[in-house]
Amino acid sequence: MSLYSGPDLSLGPVSLCLPDVREIENAPAAPDTLEAREQWLSRAISGSDVVYFAIRVDGMLAGQIFLHGLGQKAGEAQVGLHLFDPSMRGRGVGAAALALLQGYAAGQAGLKRLVFEVTANQVAAVRAAEKCGFRRKGKSKNDPLQVVYSWDVPVP
Repeated sequence: MSLYSGPDLSLGPVSLCLPDVREIENAPAAPDTLEAREQWLSRAISGSDVVYFAIRVDGMLAGQIFLHGLGQKAGEAQVGLHLFDPSMRGRGVGAAALALLQGYAAGQAGLKRLVFEVTANQVAAVRAAEKCGFRRKGKSKNDPLQVVYSWDVPVP
């Protein structure tokens, strides 16, 4: 199982923490996140190439963020991020969660690069990526509607 089980990682009111599977499965979610929520939670439970976190805002479940593709390319992982409640979008929650994930990736996970693919018209996700220092690399080879962003862990 690849559900995060360490201490909560917090930045202001936003925390990445141990996921409660039943709570996530039963949480209300916007239609654009339902399929992704089920797919990635299931993959984290059954697979070993995912590290899955719950995103909480002031203690309330807000979404999911995860690293996936671990082990496919040395030192690199893909990022997935979904805020279940649309009212949480565009408020800095995604950027805070992404910044916390960057800290985890650089420290505990020992990764060297994160890759984040977002749909070009998801303005809040694009802003979050850019605010966190991700650089646009171009269009995805798998989906022409997706834009690829990359972040290299700073070398001390």
